[in-house]
Amino acid sequence: MTIKPELDREKLLKDVYQRGFEMEQRYYGCAQCVVASIQDFFPVPDNLFKAATSFSGGLASSIEGPCGALTGGVIILSHFFGRSREDCANIGLLRRPGPFVRRYWERIIKEYGGDTCRAVQEHLFGKAFHFLDNDEYAEYEALGGHSQKCSDVVGRAGVWLAEILLDNNVPSLRKQ
Repeated sequence: MTIKPELDREKLLKDVYQRGFEMEQRYYGCAQCVVASIQDFFPVPDNLFKAATSFSGGLASSIEGPCGALTGGVIILSHFFGRSREDCANIGLLRRPGPFVRRYWERIIKEYGGDTCRAVQEHLFGKAFHFLDNDEYAEYEALGGHSQKCSDVVGRAGVWLAEILLDNNVPSLRKQ
């Protein structure tokens, strides 16, 4: 019996979503969890997970910088489509990931009304919470911050990235 490729794709996308959702729900760190959701299904080195550490919560939990799902995704797209150190002299390669990053970035803006942690929170909750303020952070958690809301953002972000990778023939680790 042969499994249709589109069924494999749909299963992979569901699994990427689930992995990202569960990682964010359990371990926090949206940028790292986006990286992990892809890393578990595509060839991504471990150092990218660590490199994503301070990109969560709008850069170091400030909420004022870019959404961690966005920055984690940019790390992934740059890994697959970016310029290597040995190709550094090829200035043209600097722009290679641009179309992929723009597609991903535009998807986040369309879905969440902005690209900062603050904007995404305002879309999800109607207000933003300062993660470094204990009372505001407790309210964020009580309203489903990690149990549902941001976990869903991470899961969806992983799916959007996986779609870009699959559409551009990046092989998954899963046997087809």
